[in-house]
Amino acid sequence: MLHVEHFDSFSSIQSAWESLENKTTHYPFQAFWYQKLFAEKFCKEEDVYSLGVFENEKLLAVGGFERVEDTVLFLGMKQVLGGQDLTDYGDLLFDPGLNDEQTKEIWQAIIAYLKSLNVKQLQLDFVREDSKTFTALKETQIISKDVMKQEVAPYLIVPKTWEEYMTVLPRHERHEIKRKIKRFEETESFHFCSQATLEKDFEEFIRLHRLSDPEKNKFMSDEMKNFFWQIVMAGKKNYRVDFCFLNIDGKCVASIMSLIGQGKALLYNSGFDPEYRYLSVGLILHAYLVKKSIEQKLQIHDFLRGNERYKYDLGAKDMQLYKIVI
Repeated sequence: MLHVEHFDSFSSIQSAWESLENKTTHYPFQAFWYQKLFAEKFCKEEDVYSLGVFENEKLLAVGGFERVEDTVLFLGMKQVLGGQDLTDYGDLLFDPGLNDEQTKEIWQAIIAYLKSLNVKQLQLDFVREDSKTFTALKETQIISKDVMKQEVAPYLIVPKTWEEYMTVLPRHERHEIKRKIKRFEETESFHFCSQATLEKDFEEFIRLHRLSDPEKNKFMSDEMKNFFWQIVMAGKKNYRVDFCFLNIDGKCVASIMSLIGQGKALLYNSGFDPEYRYLSVGLILHAYLVKKSIEQKLQIHDFLRGNERYKYDLGAKDMQLYKIVI
């Protein structure tokens, strides 16, 4: 028999949550550190539900939710700071041994629990088509619901070799990317952030992010910058933050912030100097990071939400994301 437990604080479930993290493949947005950080930064404590689903004493699933008026959302999905989206994927963290029927039972238990709290609507945003949640809810009439396509998240299955990857690209991009990356590697124009240069490199990333586009400049307010810094500094068990830069003539002209872990590279945000747009510096830096994913023998190179053209120019294909309203 399953039962749902609502934890009054994140600290009271931290040990069990992180233990489940260590057993399963997941995305950082469902990790304890990210959920706690978002809640503390953007939520009222009384609106946050940290829910664990147990069978006897065994934790089968855990996740954060937030109540916004009469609707409950995945924690992290509320727009913040004037309408900004921060969290790319919504889901629970599941025990890896669950089958589809058990996953359905978990969602039935959660829905029944939320109904007991007089919640009128449950809205699950940016659910990946390959997730246990989507499989459990798309065909199961647990309760009347709407399932709709919401956005896409382009990604690459990382090839075995750089040469194999080159064959995926259109002829023009292939020659241009290969030539430029070879030249920039020979001149040592790429560099990764180190612990010794972390604060300086973070400031350089913020500068390029704001410089690259008026909308990005609006997005990266001082408060948002503080949230990004907290992501960098948070204690993370299964992921790390990387910053990579492209320098030309001694000047940083492009930067990418990534989350790396569990065989995946997630391209979280980026920026470039528009004066160097004619050299396609942003595209070249993204291609270089694909090369690094190959060298590190990662499985997935994930560009996250958004259908920007450069992702497809680099050979990405779409992961469909869904909104499920119950």
